[in-house]
Amino acid sequence: MKKIAFSFAVLAMSMAMFTSCSDDDENLKRLDFEGNQWAALIDNPQYGGELLYGDGGETPVAYSWSDATSKLTSSLTATWGGGYGFAEGGVAISNYIDADLENHATYQYQLAVPQSNGTSNFAVVYCDASVSFSDNVARVIKSMDVSPTTYQLGVTKFGDGSAKALTDKGDVLTLTITGYKGEVATGAVTVDMAKDGAFLESWKKVDLSSLGEVTKLGFTMDGSDKSAYGVKQPKYVAFDNVVVKF
Repeated sequence: MKKIAFSFAVLAMSMAMFTSCSDDDENLKRLDFEGNQWAALIDNPQYGGELLYGDGGETPVAYSWSDATSKLTSSLTATWGGGYGFAEGGVAISNYIDADLENHATYQYQLAVPQSNGTSNFAVVYCDASVSFSDNVARVIKSMDVSPTTYQLGVTKFGDGSAKALTDKGDVLTLTITGYKGEVATGAVTVDMAKDGAFLESWKKVDLSSLGEVTKLGFTMDGSDKSAYGVKQPKYVAFDNVVVKF
């Protein structure tokens, strides 16, 4: 009986040790863009506002954000020197919700998403932007929630004067999230924003753990409907609830 009791005790200890190492007990930090710090970074109007576009002059627009908890940070890409602000690419904070895809699928509604995910704020990526760790320490980014924007989804579903509606078999619009450790790519995760007439129309949790430890995430978008300048559909996507393992 003593041996049996000892065996059960060892089993119980082993189960406790296993449980303590599960994902539920990992040291995770979540970036959800909630609070006054983030609300102050939301521009009004969505297009042409002073925060994201400055005064329209040659002075680079100094829009950036940094989170003390997750250590994630981003700034405008300044592809052409920064004077055009968000039009050159970047990651902006937003809280705009707009489900009117047919009437509001224009750049004037570039910061809106068609559905809320239950929280107030989120981030909107435009044109090959990135986020990185401010302390340059490599960490695993386990997941993030991703959504189309009203502008991107409206044009992708219905087309406009330039882009076709991606409603046919073979039509595709793909978001690629690439992990980098320093300047070396660690892998990539793809999300179909549109494929064969089906569309991502609401928030989706995307597992990024396969990228391993990264110092930066890059966002790019490609698809089947392209010109000499690249994909014709608006290169916008929203993200929220970024989970980082420390």
